[in-house]
Amino acid sequence: MSEPKGFVSWADAGPRKVVDGVEVAPDRVKVYYNLQKDCLSVIDAETGLLYCHAHRVELHNAKFRVQLAGRNRVVKEKRKNVHAYIVGDCHDIGEVSKERHRLVRGKVESYDICQCEGTMWCEECIPESAEQFRHATYNPYKHDTFVDDVSGESLFKSERVVVRDRTAVGPHYNIFYIPEPKPESGRRKKSRKFENAKILELT
Repeated sequence: MSEPKGFVSWADAGPRKVVDGVEVAPDRVKVYYNLQKDCLSVIDAETGLLYCHAHRVELHNAKFRVQLAGRNRVVKEKRKNVHAYIVGDCHDIGEVSKERHRLVRGKVESYDICQCEGTMWCEECIPESAEQFRHATYNPYKHDTFVDDVSGESLFKSERVVVRDRTAVGPHYNIFYIPEPKPESGRRKKSRKFENAKILELT
């Protein structure tokens, strides 16, 4: 697959930070869908500059952000602009590959991490296909936040998010996230406090 003109791959990105003599990606990045290049743009959150383009990005400790002024402008003018993105700790940039490499008797040997064939996939080769992930979406004409694709619940943060464009292999969704744990209700907290008090009385 040929990349669009101006596409900056991870291999060509720079300048990179150097940690212990090794070039690394920015600690925290912003990711949004690039309408002109039909791929993802990865922005260094510290400098606000483009780091690279990608087809798949995995973020940890992520937050879903929507700039309301930009969203309102889209609704009013019916013209798209960049106003929604996901920011998080950069964990992985690049395509999912079933192929891995290992050193055997001094030689590099390739091997597959799973037995999937053709267009099939599993949790080992494509982590976001695991049941723990849910699907997210954003439509400025319907919502002013990112939402769960099934429940419609507003989304603001997630411990792990995978963002992909339409070329990526796997389930046919673009945003995958692990839901935040639900806080206990006030009633439940109160009952536990009462139970603890009873235990103290008995001891």
